[in-house]
Formats: sequence, structure tokens, C-alpha cells
Amino acid sequence: MTTTSTVQRVDADEALLACTTLSRVDHVDVHTLSPTSALQTPEAWARIILEGPPAATRLRLRAGWTMLDLRLHRGDADVIAGWRITHRDTEYLRLQASSAIGLTGELVTRVTDDHVVFATLVRLGNPAARLLWARVLPTHLTVVRSLLEGAAARTC
Repeated sequence: MTTTSTVQRVDADEALLACTTLSRVDHVDVHTLSPTSALQTPEAWARIILEGPPAATRLRLRAGWTMLDLRLHRGDADVIAGWRITHRDTEYLRLQASSAIGLTGELVTRVTDDHVVFATLVRLGNPAARLLWARVLPTHLTVVRSLLEGAAARTC
């Protein structure tokens, strides 16, 4: 028997928005992955999504984040793919990275009874950050969908 995983873009709900520490959310996109073969912890899913892709994909992710001037970290247990873990419990995991150009991003991974929810929340602190985000947004959405589809394929 084969299980088909479906990735969908959905609206943010209040429970998800309650996970952010951003003073203002200028952009949010939420994707769900369902069904999954085995629901794991939010941290495990974040690692599967962000650290599980092939090396070439991980290098492209890091290059994209570097282009956004995000300050990434290495070699720490409280880091996933360069993003600092700022909240971890059984309901959700929140990662955060910020840049000198005024962009702060949070990646939230939640696990519900039948979905993995992966969200990007962004605060754009100035016109330069807004312009840059507008230019990368279409690619960002494509990459997130691809990361989730890859995670589904690796866990089936």
C-alpha cells in the first residue's frame, strides 16, 4: 500500500500566529503536509525539512539566506540549518534569523493530529527589506513546497 503525501498552502490560523515573537508580521505563508507516514516531534520534522535535503539543495538554501543577509549559526545543538531555535516544545518549534538590512524571519513547525504545518513569518523593517523580500518571494514559495515534498518522500 502506498501513502500519498499532499502539500497545500493554507491560511495562518490564530494558533499559528500565537507562535511568533515578531512585533509585526509583514508576511506569512503556511504550508501543510498530510498525510504523513509517521508523525514525529516538531523538531524532528524541522530537521527533516531543512537538514534532510541533498547537500546541493542545502547549499542553495544557505546561499539564498546569505543573499538575504540572514545571520546564520553553526555547530550548536540549538541550531537547525543555521537558524537559532528560539522555542521548542511538543506542540511547535520556532526558528529565528535576522539580518542587518531589517529583515527578521521565523520558521515555525507544528505537528497536529494529521498534519505537519510549516510556516514562514517575516518582519520587514524598512523599504529595502520590503523590496528584497518582494523579489525573492516567488522563489521562496517554490522552495518551501519543494522542501516539504522532499521531506514527505524521505519519510514514506
